Amino acid sequence: MNKEKGKILIVDDDESVLMVSKYLLSQQFTEVITLDDPELLNDNLKSNSIDVALLDMNYTIGATTGEEGMNLLQTFKKEAPSTRIIMMTAYSDLDMAIRTIKEGADDFIVKPWDNTKFISIVLSTFRMGPKPTPAIKPQNTSSTIIPENKIEMKEVERVFMFLDIVSATAIAEKLGHLKYFELLNDFFEDLEASIFAHHGEIYQYVGDEVVISWPIDKGIENGNCLNCFFSIADTIKSLEGKYMKKYQLVPGFKAGIHCGKVITGMVGSFKREIVYTGDVLNTSSRIEGQCNHYGVKLLFSNDLKEKITSLNGWEFKEIGRLKLRGKKVDTRLFTCLKA
Repeated sequence: MNKEKGKILIVDDDESVLMVSKYLLSQQFTEVITLDDPELLNDNLKSNSIDVALLDMNYTIGATTGEEGMNLLQTFKKEAPSTRIIMMTAYSDLDMAIRTIKEGADDFIVKPWDNTKFISIVLSTFRMGPKPTPAIKPQNTSSTIIPENKIEMKEVERVFMFLDIVSATAIAEKLGHLKYFELLNDFFEDLEASIFAHHGEIYQYVGDEVVISWPIDKGIENGNCLNCFFSIADTIKSLEGKYMKKYQLVPGFKAGIHCGKVITGMVGSFKREIVYTGDVLNTSSRIEGQCNHYGVKLLFSNDLKEKITSLNGWEFKEIGRLKLRGKKVDTRLFTCLKA
């Protein structure tokens, strides 16, 4: 398994939290450092360049205010402003954790956590890249500081997969909305291991749909984006018994994949989020929408197919074309069979 080349710091006074989190993250990152005493933080900041720091909210016995975690957050803002910060909190500290987001933290994790979601949050935060240092303008200008939660937009090349449940409306009517919500939650959780194993990132959930994304190099490497789809299919098939017992059905799904350049940046202040915009997302969604028309579970663009060169033995089949408004050339659509 290829690890992310990153340095993760975990600060918590609970040895069991340090042990478990280090075990989980050491499988994903090349270096994981743990500290059981926040007083040791300054020395580590001087000797290490930290990509992501996970900070507990309270350290002193009996402390529940979360102010100790806030103080550590301020230390990072001053001494290591490019480090991404994730706060770790118990349910009783949730309001304080939300306050830390407004003060500059990137995310928070509620303890006790689900291991898969814990890894997902840390990976997603790491892949945001270093936090931009606030730019200071000359004193004679009307504006002196650009708020640090305003990140310049940039153009990046990425792969997007839109994957949703087949016949979702009919399933919701059969199960009822509460039971259908349980099914969605189970389904999305069951996908996560395959997504992470193939270096994907969960961009967002939209109703019964999940949008998965990769940096272009990660997405095409060894056909990760395609292998992810087939891994998900294998996972759901292996869990047919669970779904039949609980819901009396096994959810089917379909996916569309496309790649290209998009604009990305951070939006929001209270709830900050990375967003991607551009024709690539619309085209990915349109491709996914053609699966029913062509009677297949997977469709992807010729743009993606041309970039994937390391899948010897795979059978690719051109199955149709997608005409997009404003485009002179139709998008060629392919499906494939795994070798």
